Order: sequence, then structure tokens, then C-alpha cells
Amino acid sequence: MEVHAHTHTARKKWTHYFWEFVMLFLAVFCGFLAEYKLEHTIEHQREIKFAKLLYEDFKKDTALIDNVMRVKTWRTRKLDSLFYFLSLPDLQSNASAIYYYGHFVTLNYQFAPNDATIQQLSSSGSLRYFRNLELYNAITTYYSNCGWNKKAEEANKINISQIIAKMFQGEQFYSLVSNATDIRGLIRYPSRNVPFQLLTTDKSILNEFLVQAKQSNFNDYGIMNILGVLRTQVGKLIDEIKNEYHLK
Repeated sequence: MEVHAHTHTARKKWTHYFWEFVMLFLAVFCGFLAEYKLEHTIEHQREIKFAKLLYEDFKKDTALIDNVMRVKTWRTRKLDSLFYFLSLPDLQSNASAIYYYGHFVTLNYQFAPNDATIQQLSSSGSLRYFRNLELYNAITTYYSNCGWNKKAEEANKINISQIIAKMFQGEQFYSLVSNATDIRGLIRYPSRNVPFQLLTTDKSILNEFLVQAKQSNFNDYGIMNILGVLRTQVGKLIDEIKNEYHLK
């Protein structure tokens, strides 16, 4: 009868298991660090991408705000002329001027920010990419103030078509409108060869027209103040983004 000898495997020391654990831990930890580094790099690249897009939006906003403020200042001068002619005793002798300047009561130019980038950032939650808290707050404050400007412009919308219909002969009134692309060239001054006449000089109708015009002019002063604040804010944002991300 054969007897088989049993082989015995040498028992591993505890240090062997310890180093196995250390190696496994390091492998997992290094994988975590690599993944974190990759995610951090991707987020930083997205931050730079969105910063460049906002930078371009802000430069466009700057030019647009400047232009809107120029147009509103120009409109204010036109309305001042309207108020002057409406104050004269013989309105019919100055009907041509009143026809011309009367257009500027409803003619207005509004600022609307280039907000495609901020809309994308807000809807996707990507504003979190901006780690500079001061810059983040400046961006959100600027667009919040843009919202106040929009509300102010909406409050400044007036509908005086019924008053216009009572004061002006429609065909003559709208014959002064041109197809110019620049708003400042949209209304032409009446020809001296064409006689213009107001349909009425009723004081109550004229007073209603005057009140609406003055209210719109007054509202524009408030809007100009908001635009001045926005112009300062967007100028600082351009400088901050330019310095933060080394843009040209």
C-alpha cells in the first residue's frame, strides 16, 4: 500500500499582504488622481472657451450701448424741438415741423445684450466653471441689471396711435418715413413745397400728446442712467476677463 506525502505551502508573511494592499491602493488612488486631473483640465478648457465667448459678447454690448446712448441723446434733442414748436401760439404755421418732430415720440432705440452665451451657461449650469468668485458675481450682476433695463424699456412703450390719428393726416405723416437703415435717417423733414396741416389744434388732444411725449422723454433719462451703469460694468468685465485669461 502506497503512502503519499503531503506538500505544505509556505505561509505568507503579513508584510506580503500589506504590500499587496498598498499596491492596490496606489493603483486605485493614481487612477482617481488621473481622472480628477483630466476632469479638471476639461473644465478649465471649457472655462476658457466660455470666457472667450463672453468676452466677444461684452465687446459687442459695449458698442451697442454706446450707440443706443447716442441715439437716445439725439432723440431727446428732437423731442425738445417738438416741445418748442408745440408751445408756439400759431401751430398751423409750424405744422411741418410738428409733423416731423412728432415722429420721435414713438421712435425709440433699445439696448438688448448679446446673451446667447450666458443663456447657455445658465441653462447648463456651466457658470460653475468660473472659479473666480468676483468675476462670477460681476457677470451675474451685469445681466441682472440688463434685465432691469429691459423692464424699464417695456414700461416706456407707449401707444398713441389714436392721438396721432386725431392730430395728423395719415398719408402725410407716414410719407416722412424712409427706408434708411440708420434710425437717425429714418424720418425725413417735410418738403417746403408740400403744405402740411394739423387735423386739430384742440387743447385737450394736444395736451394728451404732449404729456405722453414728455413722459417718454423723462423715462429715457432714467434708462440712460441704467445704460451708464451697464457701460461701466461691461467695461470692467472686459478688462477682468482679458487679464484673467490673458486674452487680446
